[in-house]
Amino acid sequence: MPEEEKKKYPIPRGAAATRAKNKHRNANYDRGELALPKGMKAEVRKAAKQAGQSFNAYVEQAIKERYNRDTGEEMTWEKAEDFAKTEDNENDLNA
Repeated sequence: MPEEEKKKYPIPRGAAATRAKNKHRNANYDRGELALPKGMKAEVRKAAKQAGQSFNAYVEQAIKERYNRDTGEEMTWEKAEDFAKTEDNENDLNA
């Protein structure tokens, strides 16, 4: 491979890289299963591609927009561990 085509930072591979990616994913994302009628997933994928987004980003944006329409507020959240700390602090204050 010519020198100019070599990647500056090669993509890590192997078991250690997989563990690191899984650790990052588990620390930063909640996972949920989405059950859609047959064929709907393909249509959402097409719409996401046309919008220049991933399937996940497209669905996430749709959820945020619906939440905003229904509540009139922007959706905000805290990571679960941050929320637990906040709850503990509130419990300490209310004790």
